[in-house]
Amino acid sequence: MTGDGFELAFLSHYIKSLGFTPAQASMAFTLYGLAAALSAWVSGVVAEIITPQKTMLIGFVLWCIFHVLFLVFGLGQSNYALMLLFYGIRGLAYPLFLYSFIVIIIHNVRGENTSSALGWYWAVYSVGIGVAGSYIPSFTIPYIGEMGTLWLALVFCLAGGIIAMVSLRQVKVPDRMHHLSTRDKFAELGRAVTLIYTNRNIFLSGIVRIINTLSLFGFAVIMPMMFVDELGFTTSEWLQVWAVFFFTTIFSNVFWGIVAEKLGWMKVVRWFGCLGMAASSLAFYYMPLHFGHYFAMALVPAIALGIFVAAFVPMAAVFPRAGTSAHRSGDFGL
Repeated sequence: MTGDGFELAFLSHYIKSLGFTPAQASMAFTLYGLAAALSAWVSGVVAEIITPQKTMLIGFVLWCIFHVLFLVFGLGQSNYALMLLFYGIRGLAYPLFLYSFIVIIIHNVRGENTSSALGWYWAVYSVGIGVAGSYIPSFTIPYIGEMGTLWLALVFCLAGGIIAMVSLRQVKVPDRMHHLSTRDKFAELGRAVTLIYTNRNIFLSGIVRIINTLSLFGFAVIMPMMFVDELGFTTSEWLQVWAVFFFTTIFSNVFWGIVAEKLGWMKVVRWFGCLGMAASSLAFYYMPLHFGHYFAMALVPAIALGIFVAAFVPMAAVFPRAGTSAHRSGDFGL
């Protein structure tokens, strides 16, 4: 996730610097998000059908190939159409890797420990995609530039993918669907696609999760333009602000995962996730706008956002429980 996170907080500004409009830069992330959502939707069931390890391998190879194509023919040639094509297809890759890994987790821990186990998972996820993924570019961009940093991301993803393929070979995996006929496997995949329409609890949980991630990933797209172009921050300073946000989530992910098992999953999501993130999202915009180029003050709402966004960690445990035991992985992928 370090390699995948390199671009998160500076790519939109870099695309704009190539001569494209903010709307065009945002469109690249929109297509990426749609592809990632589609991939995540079916990733859990695909992992059960062909094993999580094979699904992770597909995601790993897909990411590496289309990252290279994106850099060489998209950004390298300033070709907007190819940027959208290759970046969009690359968006299919990381959910296959990420959520198949989670399928392994939920099939290897006791049900009562799911929330805290996933809290630890999202903590190390934050270390990769947010902390290392933002801090490293803040130091490399001044020396090797944005393109050099994006090539460095490939090195991290290659290393992480190889480690995963080697270390997860012998873990317990779901085998319920391994011996199904091809027709039955496609039927299971179809049930995963229609699950959101046939299960009201899954549908409502999905709405909450969509709203939760709007500001999280939306900030990564629009805030570099505001901080760098309007407030006078350097790209490195902005990346360090974003890294502090993710650094905070390392601890808050674990904290809320444990608290949710004591207070109840939905209480934590409702009172600390929804209300806390709403307030901190407003602060993340208006405080820097008020104080201007003041690095210390920009960290305050970043830390607050990092605390409260993690209160949605219990949602990862809610999805499998909201569905049926026969489709736990599909529920989680949604």
